[in-house]
Amino acid sequence: MNIGKAESIEHEGKHILSAITKKPTNDRVFLSDLGLQGDEQANKIRHGGPHKAICAYPEEYYTDWEKVLCRELPFGSFGENLTVQGMRESEVNIGDIFMWGEALLEVTQPRPPCHKLAKKFGCPQLPLIFQDLGKTGFLMRVLQEGWVSIESQFVCFKTHSSKISIKMVNEAMHKDVSNKELIMNILQVEALSPSVRTTLKLRLAGHYEDSTNRMQGM
Repeated sequence: MNIGKAESIEHEGKHILSAITKKPTNDRVFLSDLGLQGDEQANKIRHGGPHKAICAYPEEYYTDWEKVLCRELPFGSFGENLTVQGMRESEVNIGDIFMWGEALLEVTQPRPPCHKLAKKFGCPQLPLIFQDLGKTGFLMRVLQEGWVSIESQFVCFKTHSSKISIKMVNEAMHKDVSNKELIMNILQVEALSPSVRTTLKLRLAGHYEDSTNRMQGM
């Protein structure tokens, strides 16, 4: 479990407010419908809120990123609140519900790559690499508030019957953007976040602008 405050990061001589760096905590923390107590987002228009309250990222990717970025990376380095195991994008579905301590969380969308990843690590193409590899992680809304900690079990409470995985949504968002059948199947899942639903409806209308052109900061 990782939390962090918005702080200044330096990029090309400029200072940018960001909460992209989270730090592990062993504390017991209250999880509300807007996220973990004590955690922040610098850009609350694009990040956080009831449909994107918690960000999860697979632990399995850390070794590869350490090689790419040539540095040791503590958990929370990519802005995730939860560093998870066995939950790659192909293994997690939109609408899956997880129990974490007293709380219930529902998967809503992939985590969109943030341009502040590039600024933090000094790698301009990093968000695009995240996106192209499909190593995005995912976001969740809070269905039931409650106290959570690193000691609390994080387990699948209910698997959504549609089997629309995070990987499939990433494909529709960034690669197979004209696949109307895939997009329509995704749009049938009620748990899908409003922001992704809007983007995919634009896809159906023939608007295929690359979403990376609209990346905003955490």
